[in-house]
Amino acid sequence: MNEDFSPPRLIELLHRYYPLNLHGDNERYGESEQSQRMLQLRAQALKNPTSWRGLLARLREALPECKVEDWTVLFSDDNCWRVRVNLPEVLRLPGGQDEVRTVVVLVSILAPVYVLYSSFRRYHLVEKKSWPSETFYEDVPETKSYADKVEAIIRDVLHVHRLPNETLFTPVPDIQCGNVLLGNAKLIDCLFTDDRW
Repeated sequence: MNEDFSPPRLIELLHRYYPLNLHGDNERYGESEQSQRMLQLRAQALKNPTSWRGLLARLREALPECKVEDWTVLFSDDNCWRVRVNLPEVLRLPGGQDEVRTVVVLVSILAPVYVLYSSFRRYHLVEKKSWPSETFYEDVPETKSYADKVEAIIRDVLHVHRLPNETLFTPVPDIQCGNVLLGNAKLIDCLFTDDRW
C-alpha cells in the first residue's frame, strides 16, 4: 500500500484476506482463497520475527522498570504482533483491590499500521477475583509518559503508522472476524484482533 491508510483502502485490503459475507462456521470460509491467503501470511510472519524480537529487546532496555510481555498469537485469529507493557506501580484501591495499568500495542501483519491503547485491570488477590479491564484508546494521564516512550520506539524500530480512532472503528459489515459476528466487525478487529483488553 502506498501510504494510503484511509478506511476504503484498508477495507479493500481486507477483502483480499477475508471471504465476504460468509460466517466463520461455513465450510467454504476456511477453504476460501482469502482465508488460505491469511493463513499463509500468518505462517510467513511467524517464520521471520526478527524485527519484532528487536523491538521487544529495545522496549525492555528502555523501560527496565516495566514488565514487557509478548502476547502475540498469530497461529489463531489474530493478525498482529502484540506487546503489553505493564507499568511498574500497582495501584492499591480500597477494599483490597489492586489495579494493573498497561500500555498495549498491536502491530498488524496486513499493513504497516498499529494501534496503541491503555488497559486498566482490577483484581483481588485474596478473593482470587478479577474484573473486566477498562480500555482507553485516547491518551490518559496515568499511562501517557510510558505510552509516549513505547510509541517512539515502535515507530523507530518498525516504521509503522498509528491509525486514528475514527479509522479503527470504521464498520466492515461484510466480514466475519474472530468472535465478531458478520455485520458487526470494525477495522480494528480485522486488521489486528477482536481480543483487546
